[in-house]
Amino acid sequence: MTDSSTLEEGRQCLARTADASGLSFVRSMLPASVAGKVALLTVAFLVLRLALAAAIPLSIDEAYAVVVSRSHALSYFDHPPLGFALARLMADTFDCECRFVVRLPYVILGSLSGLLLFDLTRRAYGSGAALWALAWYSVAPFFLISAGHFVVPDGPLNFFLLASAWAVAPMLIDEGAGTPRHALPRWIVAGVALGLALMSKYQAGLFGISALILLVSTKAGRAQLATPGPWIAGALAALGLAPVVLWNMEHGWISFAFQSSRGLEAEQHLLHPGNLALTLLGQVAYLLPGTWLVMMAGMWRGIAPDAGRADRFFALLSALPVVFFDLAALFSAHSLPHWPMSGFLFAFPFLGRWCADRSERGLAWVSGFLTAAVIAIPLLAIGFALQTGTAAFTRPFFDRAQSFDVNWQHVDWTALRGAAQADLAGPDSYVVASNWMQGARIALALGPGVPMEMLPGDIRHFQFMNDIRLSTRSRGFLVGALRFDDEASAEAWLRAGLDGRFVVTGEARHVTQRLAGFPVFDILILPVARSDPERRAADPHKR
Repeated sequence: MTDSSTLEEGRQCLARTADASGLSFVRSMLPASVAGKVALLTVAFLVLRLALAAAIPLSIDEAYAVVVSRSHALSYFDHPPLGFALARLMADTFDCECRFVVRLPYVILGSLSGLLLFDLTRRAYGSGAALWALAWYSVAPFFLISAGHFVVPDGPLNFFLLASAWAVAPMLIDEGAGTPRHALPRWIVAGVALGLALMSKYQAGLFGISALILLVSTKAGRAQLATPGPWIAGALAALGLAPVVLWNMEHGWISFAFQSSRGLEAEQHLLHPGNLALTLLGQVAYLLPGTWLVMMAGMWRGIAPDAGRADRFFALLSALPVVFFDLAALFSAHSLPHWPMSGFLFAFPFLGRWCADRSERGLAWVSGFLTAAVIAIPLLAIGFALQTGTAAFTRPFFDRAQSFDVNWQHVDWTALRGAAQADLAGPDSYVVASNWMQGARIALALGPGVPMEMLPGDIRHFQFMNDIRLSTRSRGFLVGALRFDDEASAEAWLRAGLDGRFVVTGEARHVTQRLAGFPVFDILILPVARSDPERRAADPHKR
């Protein structure tokens, strides 16, 4: 039952099944050359992400990045500077904080990251595996939507990490190649790229540790350590931490303390297997189930004693972030599944090789899975864009947004630019927000012309913005979101947050935020005044 003729019959049966499903038609529509397929993939997903960038409202994290970067700083409470600075550069250059403009650098870096990943995989495993790796990277939900689209530090982080690895790959991957020409310039490029990655997100530090382990533990790496290249690269990379360190020195190391506390919070129980399970499920959703499993298996095989140079290269660069953040999830009650994604980035070559091997053996289901993902994931993204822009899928069934529907976190607060604008944007006006999330939404909607004061609590980088206009303005408005069917308790909670710092000076007003006429939530606008205006005027930066 397992002789060659039986296997051949099985292969032909699979091929006929693929033809019947239409896959042969899809294949016939693709360019014949690898370069053509790479160009098609890159351009198609670039166009998709550009369209999504224009359609999907900025997320809370994106709105926050755009707003707090109005106050230029060496670094920020949450992250190193570069992840926010690219959006601010675009906003200042084009005098516009519109979503497409501020997202454009992140979209472009997402596409360039795919090309770097393709070339890394091609060098290690050939063009076929590289094409598969690029395809799965392009369609993976996290890298398609978040890291390749949103104003978040992951996009710059991924690009500069890949650039650093790409620059040194000839010295550390190629079997028997020795030291290639221009080795020192390559190390310089790698160091600069790693420095820029460190200016993007703290996870780049784990890549630096992984690179050091790679150099020390492999024969090719030790040979490079005997040259000045790695040492120069390390010195250049360290410069990327300079603005972060200088800013933290001036602010009590608050950013380092905040980030370390997020994954290492003291809890009642030592171990949290439930949180680990949720983290792993999140990783599966971000990468797709089968791809996550193949990546994990590739990392495991890559650290085996008999692993090849390329396998060891990718395994050592990918494993540490994954293991570190999975352990953090086990020992903490709170973690986020996207934290180790910079590690999974370097596991796509394993996935590409695995798919190429099975495709060459005639297993059409591999192409089937990719085809299904290429159709389903973009459709889901487009559906989300339609829902956040028009509430297209719930408006036929409800007269207003329900608890499970889009809410104040998902949409722009454009209602604040209407009738309320005359009050909120007056020459003597300022707004008061209850926390950093609502503050980000409010400040983005009103623009930089309206100063904002934050109530005590979780206000992130807002505490360092120190808008001197607040010392001269006396007409305040507490602004906050009110979810339908919970308006009274939400308004009471917002009023309680005033806590003696402000007094109410007028009647509350509710403005309804709508999506193409569909009510989503109400916005409270409550006139307030400082309870101690003389002290506030003497110390305008006090929070």
